Amino acid sequence: MTVLRMLLAVFFVLAGLGGIVSAVRRGNLFDLVGAVLLFTIAAALWPRRDRSRI
Repeated sequence: MTVLRMLLAVFFVLAGLGGIVSAVRRGNLFDLVGAVLLFTIAAALWPRRDRSRI
Protein backbone atom coordinates (compact mmCIF):
# COMPACT_ATOMS: atom_id res chain seq x y z
CA MET A 1 0.00 0.00 0.00
CA THR A 2 2.84 2.41 0.73
CA VAL A 3 4.30 1.95 -2.76
CA LEU A 4 0.98 2.92 -4.31
CA ARG A 5 0.71 5.94 -2.02
CA MET A 6 4.24 7.02 -2.91
CA LEU A 7 3.53 6.69 -6.63
CA LEU A 8 0.35 8.72 -6.26
CA ALA A 9 2.22 11.35 -4.24
CA VAL A 10 4.94 11.60 -6.92
CA PHE A 11 2.26 11.94 -9.58
CA PHE A 12 0.60 14.80 -7.68
CA VAL A 13 3.96 16.52 -7.11
CA LEU A 14 4.75 16.38 -10.83
CA ALA A 15 1.25 17.58 -11.69
CA GLY A 16 1.68 20.42 -9.21
CA LEU A 17 4.99 21.43 -10.76
CA GLY A 18 3.41 21.43 -14.19
CA GLY A 19 0.51 23.47 -12.86
CA ILE A 20 2.86 26.05 -11.35
CA VAL A 21 4.78 26.41 -14.60
CA SER A 22 1.53 26.78 -16.52
CA ALA A 23 0.12 29.28 -14.03
CA VAL A 24 3.25 31.43 -14.10
CA ARG A 25 3.33 31.43 -17.90
CA ARG A 26 -0.32 32.42 -18.19
CA GLY A 27 -0.42 34.61 -15.11
CA ASN A 28 -3.52 32.80 -13.89
CA LEU A 29 -4.12 32.84 -10.14
CA PHE A 30 -6.70 30.03 -10.25
CA ASP A 31 -4.19 27.67 -11.85
CA LEU A 32 -1.69 28.55 -9.13
CA VAL A 33 -4.23 27.75 -6.41
CA GLY A 34 -4.94 24.42 -8.11
CA ALA A 35 -1.23 23.58 -8.21
CA VAL A 36 -0.91 24.33 -4.49
CA LEU A 37 -3.86 22.02 -3.84
CA LEU A 38 -2.09 19.26 -5.79
CA PHE A 39 0.96 19.70 -3.55
CA THR A 40 -1.29 19.50 -0.50
CA ILE A 41 -2.75 16.22 -1.72
CA ALA A 42 0.76 14.89 -2.34
CA ALA A 43 1.84 15.85 1.19
CA ALA A 44 -1.19 14.09 2.64
CA LEU A 45 -0.48 10.92 0.65
CA TRP A 46 3.24 10.74 1.43
CA PRO A 47 3.83 7.95 3.97
CA ARG A 48 5.22 9.09 7.27
CA ARG A 49 7.82 7.37 9.41
CA ASP A 50 6.54 5.22 12.22
CA ARG A 51 7.78 7.01 15.34
CA SER A 52 7.06 4.04 17.60
CA ARG A 53 10.23 2.32 16.35
CA ILE A 54 12.58 5.09 17.51
